[in-house]
This record gives sequence, structure tokens and C-alpha cells, in this order.
Amino acid sequence: MTSESGVDTAQLRIQAELVNALERCESLRGDSSRQMLAGLLSDWFGEAVFLQGQAARLQLLDLVRQCCKRPNGLAALVEGVTALDPHTPELSELVLLGDEWAAARALPTRDWDKLRQALRSVRLTDDPGAERRRLRHLARVATDGKCDDLPAHCGSAWSAFLHLADLNAGPNALPPAMVFIACLADQVEDKALAEEFLRWNWRWAERFEVTDLVEHAHWRARSAPRDGAEVVYLVFEVDPDPADQHKVVLSHWRQWDAPGWNAQRRGDVTVRRDELEREIDRVIAGLEADLGVRAEGVRVGAIFVEFVLPWDMLNTPVQYWRKATMSTDAVPLAVDHPVVLRSLERMRNQRFLLAWKKRWSAVAGRSASTLPYWGQANGGWDPTRMAIDLGADDSIVSLVLSEPPGDRGGRAWHEAAMAFRAGIPVILWDHEDCSTTGFHDAVTALFADGAVDQLPHRVARLRREALRSNASDVTHAGHGIAVLWDDADRLPEPLGAWWGSLGGSE
Repeated sequence: MTSESGVDTAQLRIQAELVNALERCESLRGDSSRQMLAGLLSDWFGEAVFLQGQAARLQLLDLVRQCCKRPNGLAALVEGVTALDPHTPELSELVLLGDEWAAARALPTRDWDKLRQALRSVRLTDDPGAERRRLRHLARVATDGKCDDLPAHCGSAWSAFLHLADLNAGPNALPPAMVFIACLADQVEDKALAEEFLRWNWRWAERFEVTDLVEHAHWRARSAPRDGAEVVYLVFEVDPDPADQHKVVLSHWRQWDAPGWNAQRRGDVTVRRDELEREIDRVIAGLEADLGVRAEGVRVGAIFVEFVLPWDMLNTPVQYWRKATMSTDAVPLAVDHPVVLRSLERMRNQRFLLAWKKRWSAVAGRSASTLPYWGQANGGWDPTRMAIDLGADDSIVSLVLSEPPGDRGGRAWHEAAMAFRAGIPVILWDHEDCSTTGFHDAVTALFADGAVDQLPHRVARLRREALRSNASDVTHAGHGIAVLWDDADRLPEPLGAWWGSLGGSE
């Protein structure tokens, strides 16, 4: 580490505060207990640790200095004090100071104590429980979903920053603590403080030569403050069996309120197509049971269900597949869940991945157009003109098909292919008829009601309204509306190399 006077001064302060905390520990008041601590540290380090001097403070200062010189030395010091007395009140302070020592070395700055004062002043909310939830969310953003929770002592922006500062950055990524600082800058009300946070980040970026990553800031859209409800994403993927047209391989993934995509495939099962509905209900029932026995399950506001389907199944009204109840009755998935569709063909065609990610970033960053591109049902249809229209406006992220998906010779397939080529992530249609006034009015209202990123939730409300009003009223647009919602940040891995038999979205 390059020496900086401010960092050196901060390190001297941290060492002094560590000694002060150790002096207050009842378990270290006697000579024998300090000798025992030195013995425990000797065992930890694999080499003898001796007490220097006669005065208790000098002995403790020397122990602190020896621990500071070794990797994880302060963690060993905390473990030693814990072994002597696990109920020592000063333990949390020692942990925090140990985190600060590591953070000051990982992210050196000339005005470390000023950074400390600024972060200790941050309060995102007046409710301690909500504050911790907000910090936990920002930690997930900062680590791209790898930090599922924060240690118990991380109840403030300062303590969360110190914890993250000791975590390594992923490939082509900023250190998590830098992302955390930038997220805080987006959320604090004090604009001067926000600008100061950004200046610290920029100085670190210059020092570590990662200014391009700071400018890209791909995580910014995911750091926006949210309410206490969290989301579980349940992604199903249906792969047709190339040897038996009546069978499919069903895979699924779970992801709990995390940015990016870090879910693991939770098993594949081969089922008949006519058994899919029952198998889907079985998986959802297992997830609901799992959430029910977990203490944090009460935080879940919604289970967001996604179906990755091949083109020939894309017009299947999966939102009305049944969920079993304790009686002989059943209810549609749409009663409980936002349900969206995804394209297996798009998922498997890497040629247009870059265009897809660019358009999706507009959705996630809320810079997308709130007006969809409408397919033309009447008159001559020119795919080249559609490609030019979509390519000329990067803010267009949605398409309304002129007809429901059918065979690959239909107009819907050709419209979807042009949309996939341009990277359009959102496609809507009616399962029966895309030309009705009711459908057009409903789509217009859905886009007029707010940002595109909340469209699936508005569609979910429209479906519940239709079910509540009268199940036999087929004129209600909520009954037939379908939405393909291809999130480019969540890309399930392929099942096998034989997917090419499905055909590509050329």
C-alpha cells in the first residue's frame, strides 16, 4: 500500500481505539488473562506471541500492533477475546474497528476520517428495520447478488461499507465498497454529501485505473430504494424433447430479490406436455412451503413466475394454469402471481444478445419509451421498414403483435423475429385477437400508467380485475393479454447442444 499521511493518521487512531476497547474488557484486567490471550494468538499464528512491557496498556498496544501486521490478525484478536469471555460488551466495537483497519488499507484515502464522519452521518430511513433492509439490498447490488445478507453488527451505512471494503471485486467489476458508496450517493438527500461520495469514488477509480467501470455504472438502475417487500423469481424453462414430440424437459431456477443472475438450476425433469400444468403446481407448492418455514419468508411480497417457452407453445395461456387448494377447487396462477413469458429461441441465439442487452438496459434504467411499436395488421407489411423503424429509435423497447403467435409462416413470427433482431425485450399480444378495440385500449392504458419496468405488475392487476369482474366476460382485455418479458439480466443456461433442432430466430 502506498503511504498517505491521512491513512497513516487514521491507522494510528484505529490502533489507539482498539487498545481503549481492550482496556475496558473485564476479561483482560488480570496479567494471567492477558498471558492467556497471547497464548491463544500464538496458537492461531503458529508462532510465539509475547507480551512486551509491564504496564497493561503497553502489553495490549503491543498485541494490537502484532495483530495488525498479520493477515486476519485482528480477526484472531476478536476470536481470542471471545474465547476468554463470549459476553464481552466490547466485542462489537472490536469487530467494527477490525473491519475499519482492513477497509483503510483496501481503500486508502488522504481524508479517511472525513469519509468516516460522512458515512456515520447517513441515515436512509428512521426505522432501524427498514434501514437494515435497505442496506442489505445495497449490499446485494454492490456484490452482484453474492452477498445475501449482512453480519448482525452491520446496521449502519458506515458498518456496511467497512464490511464490503474487505470483499474482493469480481472480474471486470468495481470493488463492492465503491459500488456501495455510489449507490448511497444516489439516495442521500444531502446533495453536497452525495457529490463528496462521488469524488471519493472517482479518486479510488483513478488510483485503481477503473474509471471506465465507474462511468459505465451498470448497477445504478438496481440500487433504487424500494419498500420492504421482496421478490422471489421462479423461472421455468421448457425444452422440447427432440426424440418425442409429446415430451419436454422442464427446468427451473429460484432467485430471491437479488440483482443480476446468480441462481442455480434446481433440477430437470422429463414430463409429458399434458403433465406440465401439474408439475408446475408441484414446484410452486414446494417453493411456497419452503418460504413458509423460513423466518425471512414473511418479507416476500410476490413470487414472480416466468415461463421460457419455444415458439410453438408461446401462445399457451399459462397464467390460467391451475393451482391446487385444500378443497377440490383450484385457482389460476394469475390470482397469486405476476406471470410473464420468455422466448426460448431468443435465449439460444447469441447473435442478437448485444442488441437485447442494450434495449434491456433502457428498461432497467427507466429511460425507455412509454410508447410501444405496433405491428401492422392491414396493408402491405415490410420487414425491412420495421427493422429500420426499430433501429432508428433506441428508446423503443416494446412491440405489440398484429396477431397471436402461431406457426412460423404467420406474420406474428416474422414480427417477433424483427423484434428479436433489434433487441426488443417486451412483446404483447392477445391470445385470441389482437385487433379488438378493447385490447388496443388496454395496452395504451398499461403504457400510460407509468414506467415500463413495472408493466408486468400492471398486467397482473389487469388479469385479476378480469377474474374478479366476471370470468365469463371474455370481452375484458385482462382475460386474453399476454406479455413476453425477456430480462437480459437473467439468462438460464442451455440444457444441451441439441436445442438447435428448434430453429433460430433468423
